[in-house]
Amino acid sequence: MKRQLRNQSDVHPASGRGYVHVCPTCAQPMTLHDLRDGDQAYWCHACNRGHRAGDPPEGALRALPQAG
Repeated sequence: MKRQLRNQSDVHPASGRGYVHVCPTCAQPMTLHDLRDGDQAYWCHACNRGHRAGDPPEGALRALPQAG
């Protein structure tokens, strides 16, 4: 059985499929970069701010429009 590590409910979907990472400040798409420690992070070039891919802030995921 999986143990819940946080007391609050998770605000992010279980999968990032169908979502785009956007800057929570300016809503521009973010680019994915590899970090020196082997992790990945998203970076907003307009705001010069970013976040680790595994720990996005609230508002960082926007649903993609449905294709077809």
